[in-house]
Amino acid sequence: MVSMSYLVLKDRRGGQPVPVKVFEDPAPAQALLQPMRWKILQELTAVDQCARELAKKLNASQQVVCYHLKELEKMGFIRLQRRERRRGATAKYYRAEHKAIAVITSKLDQQNAAAEEAGLSEVSTRLLAPYITNGIFDGHVVVGSPDQHGIFRERDLGGYYASYLTLFLGSLLPLARTNVVKLDTELTQQQILGNLILVGNPRVNTISMMMNEFLPITYELSGPDVIMSTISERTYAEPQDGAVQMIRNPMNSDSRVIILAGNETIGTQAAIMAFVRYTEDIASGNVFNREIVARVVSGVDANQDGIVDDVEFLE
Repeated sequence: MVSMSYLVLKDRRGGQPVPVKVFEDPAPAQALLQPMRWKILQELTAVDQCARELAKKLNASQQVVCYHLKELEKMGFIRLQRRERRRGATAKYYRAEHKAIAVITSKLDQQNAAAEEAGLSEVSTRLLAPYITNGIFDGHVVVGSPDQHGIFRERDLGGYYASYLTLFLGSLLPLARTNVVKLDTELTQQQILGNLILVGNPRVNTISMMMNEFLPITYELSGPDVIMSTISERTYAEPQDGAVQMIRNPMNSDSRVIILAGNETIGTQAAIMAFVRYTEDIASGNVFNREIVARVVSGVDANQDGIVDDVEFLE
């Protein structure tokens, strides 16, 4: 059986996701490790080439190279890119399909594999696994519209903080080629049924408002901005207070919803920071009930420069 995943190559500058072909049967990989085939594959990873060019570079006969090209194509390691007419003959140009291969000793949960490759702990992997399908982010990050909208006629002026979130997600695994970030006003009914990460409280994000009554930590809508925890029965009213929580999508129990929202924009910033920096603490559940993924945080100015740069957990 062959599956597709991504290997994250990390160094001090960050991580780079590389497509990797994963085998549970070592036989195909052993066939690839034949010296001439491995050299050909290395060449085709860099640039499209034909048999004649490869033979010259590798100091081999064109007949031998053609044989190995056919075998590599049959195994799915290379793909024919184009044909060119040259001196009455047709030259076939090939390209490597994958830049890395791996052999695993046992079957892995495909949804967990990408997160584990990124170096996440087991508990963090469980949190993010529902958002991973075939090694790619499966869901939408939803921010409030910057225009007046919804019943509160509010503007979301803090949506740009979502860039910090998407950079974090992109460092773990490849995002989909389609745009995964949506305004709350442009999300379709079908997309609402999927996995969502909502940024902003119900006053500025209409999708968050749809979810508010289902949350273990809710947002007051009839008075001043207050976060109310049904778990601890405590309330949090500071502007820098925010919550990170995850629930089943009430519109579709097969999907998940993560809400990152504060009383005000600065509280939403704190919630995003907590999710990115302290994923394991979030995944570990509420201190009053570990079965519920819902934490209250407060933004702090650790270096006293007037900018929120860290968070403390309130529950």
